[in-house]
Amino acid sequence: MQYNPVDGSPTTFNIGSGEMSNLASLADGIQELADVEFHRAPTKDVIDVEQSSAARAASLSSNDYLGWSATTLLKEGAAKLLAWHIDRALPFFPPSTDSEHVDYSSVQVLTKEQQADGELPMSIPIDGEKILNRRGLSSCSSDDPMCLRELHTSYPCSSECSSQSCTPSIFDGVMDITHEATEDCDIVMYTMALGYDIENMEIETEYSDGSEQEEWDETTVCTIAFIPSDSTLAKNVISQIPISSLAKRDIPPNSDYDTKVKKLSGYIAHKGWALVLVDGATEPLTAEDMFMLKLSPARMFHETVRKLMFVDENFSHTPYPEDAQFLTSETSRGVLKKRTITGPDAKGNKVKYKLPEEPQRRAVLLVSPMRKIPEVDSDKMPLADITISLMDDVGLDTNDAEPSEIRTQRQFYTQARSLINSNDLRSLTSVAQNKIEIKDFIRSKWIVHHLKLEEGHQLRCEWYREHVRWGTHLDQLSFAYVMAKRELTRKIITKQPVPPKRTDGLTILEQIIRIRSDAHEWYPIFSAEGAANAIHVSDISPEMVPPNLQDLPENEVHDAKPDAYYSDDSSTYYVRIMSDERMMESRKQWMKLKNNHRKYVTRMKEKQAQRAAEAEE
Repeated sequence: MQYNPVDGSPTTFNIGSGEMSNLASLADGIQELADVEFHRAPTKDVIDVEQSSAARAASLSSNDYLGWSATTLLKEGAAKLLAWHIDRALPFFPPSTDSEHVDYSSVQVLTKEQQADGELPMSIPIDGEKILNRRGLSSCSSDDPMCLRELHTSYPCSSECSSQSCTPSIFDGVMDITHEATEDCDIVMYTMALGYDIENMEIETEYSDGSEQEEWDETTVCTIAFIPSDSTLAKNVISQIPISSLAKRDIPPNSDYDTKVKKLSGYIAHKGWALVLVDGATEPLTAEDMFMLKLSPARMFHETVRKLMFVDENFSHTPYPEDAQFLTSETSRGVLKKRTITGPDAKGNKVKYKLPEEPQRRAVLLVSPMRKIPEVDSDKMPLADITISLMDDVGLDTNDAEPSEIRTQRQFYTQARSLINSNDLRSLTSVAQNKIEIKDFIRSKWIVHHLKLEEGHQLRCEWYREHVRWGTHLDQLSFAYVMAKRELTRKIITKQPVPPKRTDGLTILEQIIRIRSDAHEWYPIFSAEGAANAIHVSDISPEMVPPNLQDLPENEVHDAKPDAYYSDDSSTYYVRIMSDERMMESRKQWMKLKNNHRKYVTRMKEKQAQRAAEAEE
């Protein structure tokens, strides 16, 4: 491209291979590779430039003067380029067309060794590896500068994000166990203590296999903990099992330890957790294995499981199955009718406002916010200070020097934000002037996942991919960056105007929304698949009741009850970052409903017992 012509040399070169082809045959080859049907436009007569005298003249001397000629056949090059596009555009394989009933627990992916042995999976999600294999091309390593594969194209086979080119992991041997242990569970609350020799489980719970909730016609909860099979804790627990209990599992008393592990994994409980014993997990784990259970766990549990609650082993409170029931219930909220509330005006006087109807919402992810987030412009969050707070939250010593990998991650996000928001590089289109705002900082000691929503799968895998690239302890920092990119994409695609620059705090109307509505806790997820776009809190605007109606009773202005109801219309999808204050308020209401439900069930059982007794008489 920097060629300087010499005497007698052409100034235009045809660097094609000279291989004859046409668009129809190229399309046929791509269709064969990708298993897709193309819409074919009518064939048109075109000039064959390969046969033109100008093209021939230009191609004759390209090798002589440039010292280069094409060596890649068209079919090979098309396959490599298509593989690259698929790995980038569909890094977690094509999304499901049914966003309400996805099931990634049944997607079976085989390792390369299993494929070599001739084993056939139920379904292999398409990826770049599969495209290359269909052309008989060998895969390449991301370390190869000529390789077009993404840095993290391959994930553990037990991860819901993996496709054909997956890698073995320590969880491959326990997937059948966890599927069996969680069958018929609506919710699984789980924790993990892996990557070291655990001697004692610090976090406790109340054991649950779902049977107690089933008696009350409630959502069932199972409690699971993953620990190393060769850990001190596992050995101590197994050594204390009575011979009679071993006999129930058909384990002779003189069986070796490995046999006991194989037959007892998933069937022994400790401090309220059913223990799943993972081989080879006392050594430090890779980032892919360490964060797989936390960030992309759908494939590890039975298809009956709809929601998961991950709890960190160092969580400071005792989590109970009831907590999992409550928090998972907060992933959905029905339509809120129009209602009238009382709030202050600009002078501090109490006046009435009408809140508009709010749509029903469903959260693919539920977490809690980071405490004491700085009150600065969202595009200027002090990432260095926030990183220190996040390190403190996960138990890292903030008095020591910032670990190099965390510093690299933080600096990248800082520089990326500065680059993206630079006026010199921004589009002249007004909607593209929106800035990236790294502002959604969370605590991730517990996370609620909704497994049956396609949008949740895509978000989990995006978070997982982003985080394992850095391999740090701060998955909260990775989450904030993923959310920032998604929010910027949403604003640009939906042509959201750039908001005016703020010079003060929240307006009166924004304060009212924050106090009287939970809308600010729901962060919309943009869907490009034709689904309805989620409503942002900025689209909800209270209206002041006219002065001549201010004195009327509330029920004459409008129904003041904010009771939610569910409509037949499809929901839109969100991430919910739920405040502690609203959590406490909602918990009281939820407990009241639960107690009323149990009283009702008790009365029904008493009536049934009475009818049975009368029938016997």
